[in-house]
Amino acid sequence: MTQLILDKDTLMANIRGQFVNSKQLKYQRKLLEFTDNSGAFLGDNVFETSFLLRDQQSPLVYEVSGPYDVISNEYATIGRIYENGQRIFECDIKDQIQQRTAAMVALFFDTINHRPSKVLLVGAGKLATETVRYLKHSFPTLNMLDYHARTQRADTFEAVCNALDISATYQPVLDLAGYDTIIMATNTTTCLINSANIDTVQKGAVIASLCTTSQVGEITGEVYGLDNINVVFDYDLTRSFTPDMKAANKAGFLNNVSLLTDILNDAHKPDLTNKKTILRITGTPMQNVAVLNMMRSLAD
Repeated sequence: MTQLILDKDTLMANIRGQFVNSKQLKYQRKLLEFTDNSGAFLGDNVFETSFLLRDQQSPLVYEVSGPYDVISNEYATIGRIYENGQRIFECDIKDQIQQRTAAMVALFFDTINHRPSKVLLVGAGKLATETVRYLKHSFPTLNMLDYHARTQRADTFEAVCNALDISATYQPVLDLAGYDTIIMATNTTTCLINSANIDTVQKGAVIASLCTTSQVGEITGEVYGLDNINVVFDYDLTRSFTPDMKAANKAGFLNNVSLLTDILNDAHKPDLTNKKTILRITGTPMQNVAVLNMMRSLAD
């Protein structure tokens, strides 16, 4: 089956519009986690429901759900739209999940006026590859990057980069020094950025953490609470959606978080020059509503 590629500029504009008008959305997310007989993490399932308010009309209801399991390292995502108690649209949006997450990286960078130059990608899978496509689209002068992964991916990740006129250099040992942009696109359960190595990240650098599963442990909680760190969330439920964020929030490390909506609406501007900035991208109802609206329009 041919993968449906959404127009990048349209997708980013639609996501931006949903964030700017997010007061019209009422949403809830539930995360179910599963363990095997030994207590080891087996997988999870996300249920997300959004009500789009429409004055005196009945709301449009958006529903997104899908399970993930660690054995296959695969997930499913189905989206539905309801109106007046009737399902009016349904589709598989698995491929578009990676596209909208990559779009969020580019949207975040554009919102805070960050222009990636010296880039490190941690991870070299499907999401990392899609992120590179959006980076090249949004920042055409980007022509090189480094990447860290468990093994070198010359025939896959590097090949895609080369096709985009980007030279990709494999970094076998993780080293955060010297980069203005670090993008975490892994499903690791080991915290790769911690209080021991965060000092090697240069001032003014931007770290984008893409929450790929509920067990992602990319950054330790105390790092979010450091005085020289800006923390920007895609939306407020990020602080309570996954176990690592719940723990960090309980410990008081998330007391000074900024939200993307506030930055988009010019209500807040973080200090991007004198601090390092962490962008935590969880995957929001705003993103999913934008994708479902686009998918529905293409199906009409």
